[in-house]
Amino acid sequence: MDSRSGTVWLYAEGLKGSVTSMERAGVPLIRNLAMAKSNDCVMMIGTRGTAIRSAHALSSILPKAISPWLMNEVARSVSALEPAELERRLRREGLPARIGESDWNSTPISVTVWGYEAVEMRRSFPTLHKVNGVKYKAGLWRERMFIASDHAIWKPAEKMAIRSLYLLGLDFGQVELLLNSKGKLSVTGISHEMDLQSKEGERKLKAKLQEFSATWASETSLGVQAKLGADPEFVLMSTEGRIIPASRYFLPEGDAGCDSVRIRGEKRWPLVELRPKPFMEPIQLTADVRRLLHVAAHRTEGASLSWRAGALPVPGLPLGGHIHLSGVALIGERLRALDNAVALPLRMLEPFAAARRRPRYGSLGDVRRQSHGGFEYRTPPSWLVSPRLTLAAFALAKVAAEHSRELSADRPLDSDDCRDAFYEGDRTSLLPAVERVYAAISATEAYQVYREPIDFVFDAIRRNRSWDESTDFRVKWRIPIS
Repeated sequence: MDSRSGTVWLYAEGLKGSVTSMERAGVPLIRNLAMAKSNDCVMMIGTRGTAIRSAHALSSILPKAISPWLMNEVARSVSALEPAELERRLRREGLPARIGESDWNSTPISVTVWGYEAVEMRRSFPTLHKVNGVKYKAGLWRERMFIASDHAIWKPAEKMAIRSLYLLGLDFGQVELLLNSKGKLSVTGISHEMDLQSKEGERKLKAKLQEFSATWASETSLGVQAKLGADPEFVLMSTEGRIIPASRYFLPEGDAGCDSVRIRGEKRWPLVELRPKPFMEPIQLTADVRRLLHVAAHRTEGASLSWRAGALPVPGLPLGGHIHLSGVALIGERLRALDNAVALPLRMLEPFAAARRRPRYGSLGDVRRQSHGGFEYRTPPSWLVSPRLTLAAFALAKVAAEHSRELSADRPLDSDDCRDAFYEGDRTSLLPAVERVYAAISATEAYQVYREPIDFVFDAIRRNRSWDESTDFRVKWRIPIS
C-alpha cells in the first residue's frame, strides 16, 4: 500500500462559478480527477455525465488496489432511481421509507449529513411557517425552523438519515424525513447534494471537514492499528427448552453481566452479555472471552442449563456479537470493508433459520459510536458458537479496519444484486462474491499474520458448513458442564 499522506479534495464538476459549503470550509478544488493520487480522497459534487465518466476513466487508468476514494461516486445512479425502487432498497435494509409522501398532520424534517454526523437539522415547512399548528412570522419562523442537537428527535433522525445515505452507497447528502403524530420517523426523500441554511451548520461542516482531512492524512501516511473489544451475547436454556432469565445469575453491571430486551413492551433480562477487556490482538481478546466464560460457568455452577449462541438460537430472541473498534476513524470506506470482510463471510455460515432476524437485527452497516471515541460494529451475530469462529471474527474485523483502503478495490456488497442475495440468503449468488472478498483479504499484509483463523472461515464456507445453534457451545470451548 502507498504510504504517502493523502489529501482530501473537492471535485465540483458542473457547478462552475458557484461557491459551495465545502469550498467555504477550505477544501481544495481538484480540476482533473486524473491528478488524484492513490491515497487521496475526492468528494464528488455534481452528477453530470462528465464527472461520472471521468471517475470511471480514473478507475480504469489506476491499478485497482491504489485507487483514491471517490466519495459519492454513485450519486448519479442513485439520483436516477425511480421512487419505488429507492423505497424498496431502503425497506430491504430495515428502514421505513415512503418516498415522496407528504402529510399535513406530520412534521417534515430535513437533515444534512456529512459522513457519520448530522451537521444541520430543520423543520421544513417552507410556505406555511407552522410548528404544531401554530403559525409564526418569517423572522420567528426561522428561529423555530432549526432543531438543536439536544432535542429529543435529533438522535433518532440523525441515525435514520445517516443509514439512509450509507445503505445507498452515498457518503454525504440531504435526507427528508417525516415525523408522524405517533413519533415515528420515515424517509421521504434522498439527495446527494447538501442543503445547509444556517451559519451554525456551515460552522459544523467546516469543523468536520477539517477534522476528517487531518485524520485522513494521518491514517494514509502512518497507517492505523485497531484495538478490538466486544460484547457477545448468549442465552440460558433449561432442560425442558425454556429460556432461563440471565438476571437469575448475573447483574446488569460487570464484565460478565445480563442484558435486557423489550418483549411486548415489558423490559426483561434474558441475555448473558460478556464484556472482555480491549486488546490489540485477536488472540488476546479471544483469551479474555474464554476467561469470562469460566466466570459465567462459576456463577451458574450446579444449574442444569444449556448455553446457546449464534444468530437466532431461540425464535424471537436474536443474539449479537458486536465488535468494538478504537484507534481507527469511523468512515464509510471502513464500514463497507467491515460489511464485506466480516458480515458477508459470517452470513454464509449461519443456519438457514437465522435469516429471520433481518432486517431488524443483523442488517449491513449497523454501527454505533462509543463514548471512548471508537465505535461498535453491530451487524455480526453471536460468534460464541466456537473459539475458532470467535478468533476468526476478530481477525477479520482487524484486517478490515486496518486495510480498508486495499479492500476498497473489490467490495461485492457495493452491488445491489449482491445486497439482495445477502438478505435473501441466496448462497449460490454469494459464493463468487465471497471468493472475491477472500482474494482481497489474502492480498493484504495482515493476512499472513491471521491466515489460520481467516482460512478456517473460508474453508468452512467452501464446504457448505454452518454452525449449530441447537447445541451447548461450552463443549467446543471446553468449559465444564455441571
